[in-house]
Parts: sequence; structure tokens; C-alpha cells
Amino acid sequence: MKKLFVLSGIVALLLSAIWLSGCDNTATSQITKNSNALSNNSVTNANAPVTTDAAKAFSVDFKSEPSEIKAGTPAMLSFTIKDRQGVTVKDLSIVHEKPMHLLIVSKDLAEFYHIHPEQQADGSYRVSHVFPNGGDYKLYADFTPKESTQIVERIDVKVSGAERERVALVPDHKLEKTVDGLRVVMKPSAEIKAGQELMLDFQAFDAKTNKPATDLQNYLGELAHFVIISEDMKDFVHAHPMSKGEHDEMNGMKMGDEKSDNHADDGHKHSTMEGTTTKPSESEVSAHTAFPRAGLYKLWAQFQRGGKVINVPFIVRVPESGDQPKAANNDSVPSDAIKITVSKNGYEPSEIKVEKGKPVKIAFTRADAENCGGEVVFSKFNITKKLPVGETVLVEFTPTEAGEIGFACGMGMMKGKVLVR
Repeated sequence: MKKLFVLSGIVALLLSAIWLSGCDNTATSQITKNSNALSNNSVTNANAPVTTDAAKAFSVDFKSEPSEIKAGTPAMLSFTIKDRQGVTVKDLSIVHEKPMHLLIVSKDLAEFYHIHPEQQADGSYRVSHVFPNGGDYKLYADFTPKESTQIVERIDVKVSGAERERVALVPDHKLEKTVDGLRVVMKPSAEIKAGQELMLDFQAFDAKTNKPATDLQNYLGELAHFVIISEDMKDFVHAHPMSKGEHDEMNGMKMGDEKSDNHADDGHKHSTMEGTTTKPSESEVSAHTAFPRAGLYKLWAQFQRGGKVINVPFIVRVPESGDQPKAANNDSVPSDAIKITVSKNGYEPSEIKVEKGKPVKIAFTRADAENCGGEVVFSKFNITKKLPVGETVLVEFTPTEAGEIGFACGMGMMKGKVLVR
């Protein structure tokens, strides 16, 4: 029986950063502030779901050995994560079998590498990498500190040496690619447009026999991984496979009423969650995701077959959603409701405090379509609400015990929490 696996947009992501080393043993050090998995100017989301609060709480000290990274020469890339007090953070969650994922992408998106720094005795994470060409590269380091949401750190790297000719980003007229004997067809469940949550279904075939490829192997605990990056490199989305049952349940949830079963209960979790497992699939995988803004995007679908990881790229042009932001009508919002704005910056505020035993009213207003916040999910209460652009939607419940209640977008990429006192 064919089973489907999801990308989670939400978010959830695997990332890695890479460095070249030469003959100079001097290291450069750079402190960078966390950026948003969804937007370079904000701190939350897709591929990496990062809340604004979490992004402010951590920084990354990055070094390369040698200081000048040269094309064709190994470079050691080192990442040291620090908290607000400047203390090295050594305790990271294991996500998809690794504590840190590093994605390396050339400025024109023609080169794509996914590697994994390993922890050292001093708490830093190091990995050696050889950049084949000179030029500008972007490193996306994806990690999740304990008791935190996923962080995606962006780092710019300049590599000296001969640069290859820039490859133009041209949209694919046909969403079908063949790489290393694997033919992959991508079928969107709806029209691709900015801010639109949808399913991307992938069918894999053996290129020689044209029969379904039933020999896909798990790669980092999944049968597929998906990374989406915008042409300007500001938007980063990481989606994960979803089983057929989850896919069908999600479709039913979107067509049903506002309440639904918790879609995370049968294994569909974003990459920030430990112990995530998925059911094996024969030749079909599926991803629930969204493209944050209009523009050109490149998507890499990663499969493993015969012990080899195969990167299958797709390029799509994403048009505007057509949903024009409008002033929210707050006339019907109760005066005692807690207001939360949903935008490319995530949930603002992303953390609120309430009291046990007292009714809670939260008014969500989605400011624009440049985010994946088309739904808000309170899995503890089996509540799912649609959030149309420019409208204010009320969520009500009464907490019966003290603790933390999480909420997230439908992709699990934007996250917030309610602290019950």
C-alpha cells in the first residue's frame, strides 16, 4: 500500500553550514543574530519554526579555519551556540538523527549541500567542507536548544578562487525531473500562490522501467526531506514527509468543521520534535507547506536509493495570492480578549499569560499573506481555526490546570504558547 510522507513547512527542517580550510590556521569569528526560518528580517517559522522570543535568546559564534576560505581546499566550519548570558549551549535536541543540520547554498541556488556538524569537547559543532567554486554562499544552520523552538541561523560566506558562470533561475514548465535514474513528478494539491497552504505530492519512478520506485530508503529517519529557498534567499522553508493517513486526515480537517483531531497524534510532527517516526512508503511522498511571498523559489526534494542521497530540484514562480490586506473589523471582539497579530514575524506576542480556571479569549488577526499562518491549531483542545487575511478570529477555552499550552500554524512552523498560572 502506498503511503505518503509530508514536508513540514512548518516547521521542522534540516540545515547545515559549511567552511573551507586552507594553509592559514587563523580563524575568523563572527556573532550573528538568529533570523527567521520564514524571512531574513524576522524570527519565526518555515523550516524552520522559530519564535521571536527564541531567536532573541540565542546567538551563534561562527569561525572558519583557515580564515580565508578557498575554492577546492577543505575548510573547517565551527559553530558555537550561546545563550543570552553568553554561556555556550551544549544541550541540543536530536532532530532527524542529528543535533545540527547545515545547508550550504550558492548565491544563484545552483549548488546545494546538506551536511552535519558534530559536537566537540568544547561544546562547538564542527564540520569540514570543500567549496568547489569561488563566490558568495549562504549557510543555514538549523538547531533546536532544549526547551526551545527550532532556530535557523543564516551566515554569509565569501569563498576566494575562480567563480563559475552564474546559473539563471528559470521556472520549470513541467514539474517532472529525472536525477540519477529516479524520475520524480511533483503535483500541487492547489494553485501555488503566496501564503497558500497546500500539499505537494511527489511520485517517484524508476527512470528505466517507468515503474513506481518501491525501493526508496530512509534518509535521516524519513523517506524524503524538502527544502525551499526564495531567489533572494530571505525565505527558507523546510517540510517533512507525511503518511497517507495523515494526508487524508488533514484534507478532511480542512473540509470539515473548525474542530478536528490533533494532527500530530499519529506521528506528524515538525522537525523540532524528538523521536519523530514515519511509516514506510513505497513510491509516493507528500508535503504540507506554503510559499511565504510572491517570487521565484527553488525546491530540493531529497530521496535515498541504493545508499545514495538524490537531490531532485524544482523551480517555481509563485504569484501574489490576490488576497488584499484589509482593516480588521474588531467591533465584535470582546474587550477582554487578548490580541495576537499573525505576520511574517510570527505571532506577536508569541507568549501570553492567563489564570487557571478562568475563560480565555484570544483574538488572532492575520495581517498579510506573507506567512504560513492560514490556520491556528491548539492541539491540546483539538481546536483548529482558519485565519483569513485581514480578519480577526476568536479562540476560546478554559484551562483546567497550570502549565504551558502550545499553539502553532497548520504547518507547525510558527509557534506560540500560553502560560497558565
